[in-house]
Amino acid sequence: MRIQYLTGCLVAVVACILVIGCGGAREEIAVLPEETAVEAEPTEPQYEFGVIVETPAEPVQLTSEEADNGIGSFHPDGELVVFQSNRDGKWQIYELDLGDQTERILIASEANDENPVWTPDGEALLFVSDRDGSGGEWERDIYSYDPTDETVIRMTDDPCDDWFPVPLDDDSFLFLSEREADAGPPTHQRENALYRGFLDGSQPIQIVGTQIDPSAPAQFGDGRFIVRTPDGELIIFSIISGTSEQLTPTTLRCGGSAVNPEMGWLAFCAREEGSYGLYLLDLENNIIQRLLTDGGDVLFPQFSTDGGSILYTSEVNGHYQLFNLVLVQ
Repeated sequence: MRIQYLTGCLVAVVACILVIGCGGAREEIAVLPEETAVEAEPTEPQYEFGVIVETPAEPVQLTSEEADNGIGSFHPDGELVVFQSNRDGKWQIYELDLGDQTERILIASEANDENPVWTPDGEALLFVSDRDGSGGEWERDIYSYDPTDETVIRMTDDPCDDWFPVPLDDDSFLFLSEREADAGPPTHQRENALYRGFLDGSQPIQIVGTQIDPSAPAQFGDGRFIVRTPDGELIIFSIISGTSEQLTPTTLRCGGSAVNPEMGWLAFCAREEGSYGLYLLDLENNIIQRLLTDGGDVLFPQFSTDGGSILYTSEVNGHYQLFNLVLVQ
């Protein structure tokens, strides 16, 4: 079952980078057929709850409009953040300068433009839009914005919903699509397949079909990525072998995640006994720390370029806003 975007209220999902290869010739990625066997019940990992970083500083609220703002993405230079906002009646993409706290609309259109995320080199901004569809909420495609000449190019073209772009490198990206889904259920409940798209406009390639109904893919490397299952668990899925490894305890119903490969940390949002929070997982030492314990939904975590802070979305006074939490070591 798919995870919806910000539509009146936000539901957890996240976008991160899956590193498979940068530059040069495209690295071949195995494509798993629908009948590929996937490990049904991965062994639940054993973690202890403890301290990974000292008590973090108070999070800083970055947006405060009487509207929903969220799904932020750091520019590679670390000084700018892009995010989506419905302050003008439709979802539009804005840019925030962290230095002087000024905001400006980055991509102006009459359509719903959502889920912005920069490529690693900062030369293209991927986003989702319904601008060329029939106006249906779930008939979107992936687009690319060039900040140099402010041009927009359509990356995918299919009547089914293409969404959640995840940069792989400077030339390609992952995205979720309902192209393989059963047309019977309502559009927002259809299963997803995972595709690899290309910034040069080449035909997308299916990576994984609907057999695991993936959402919120995140970086793990070596032909593996983290994905959220329909049951709210985060698993490490191998596109080479088709097997999976459970990553989070069953006591946590998880949303999106982000990886800091230098520190070996996973940031993820989850609900435990009805209470939402932001968590940090030390992948090497098997320690989980709950960073945020108050407030409503905590969604869409993303590490800053230097890994020193986590950008996330949370509800405040009936609206979703963007926050930044600096990690204190």
